[in-house]
Amino acid sequence: MNFFSRLKIKNLKLNKSKGFTLIEVLVSVFIFMMVIVVVSQVYIAVLRTERVAYALLNGENNIRNNLEIIARSIRVGKDFTVFDDNTKISFEYFSEGRWEKMEYRFNENEKNLEKLVDEIYYLPLFGPQVNINYSRFYVQDSGSSSQKTIIIVLEASTEVNDQEYFFNVQTSITPRSLMLE
Repeated sequence: MNFFSRLKIKNLKLNKSKGFTLIEVLVSVFIFMMVIVVVSQVYIAVLRTERVAYALLNGENNIRNNLEIIARSIRVGKDFTVFDDNTKISFEYFSEGRWEKMEYRFNENEKNLEKLVDEIYYLPLFGPQVNINYSRFYVQDSGSSSQKTIIIVLEASTEVNDQEYFFNVQTSITPRSLMLE
């Protein structure tokens, strides 16, 4: 037998032993599909969690930014008075070289904090994705020779995927000017 004949016979023998049976292919496809299903479920869960986290972060930023706006006006304010079971605060606010009336109130029906604009109407501060469930203003006065401290207490909530998440916030602000009598 020559060299090429032996090579063909050897190749025929090798080709018969190579490859997978139908059962082996089916088992490997089944295992692969199970892995894909598990990985896709994990991926979907991560996406849902990410959406919730971004919505909560957005709500928290909304609360933080609006409280900072209120705090800035209080820092340059004077003559603080609270009304209506501590749900409204009124004070004089220094803006553009003159004192103006400033007022914030909690609107329980709208579930929002509102700012008095041009002494005519109230403008909501928080966007529709955040509900203010509870809000109180407190003016803490330690006597005539000390500064007043304004304390704001909020309970806010936001809804994501039919689940309500709550934020409890308390901040204290001290006006910059010391008004001694």
